[in-house]
Amino acid sequence: MATTTTTPDAMEARDIVDRAMKLPPAAREGIAHHLLQSVEPPPGPPDSDREYWKVELQRRVESIENGTMKMYTLDETLAHMQQVLDEDSKP
Repeated sequence: MATTTTTPDAMEARDIVDRAMKLPPAAREGIAHHLLQSVEPPPGPPDSDREYWKVELQRRVESIENGTMKMYTLDETLAHMQQVLDEDSKP
């Protein structure tokens, strides 16, 4: 039979979990979210996100300036949106 070593940290963690399990689901969800973020930060550091969007925005501006991106007026866009809504509401 295997023996387990109970450290003070493990005992404290077990106590915290036991107490947390008595909380409402929404509170437990918030705690779980914070704990997960503390060990697995969101992917992609902000600098890489900024660099990606900087390049993407530059690409879009260039496509507008050189005429390769089709542009639509506000009236054309609204008319298209209304057409899509009308088609979706047909039986």
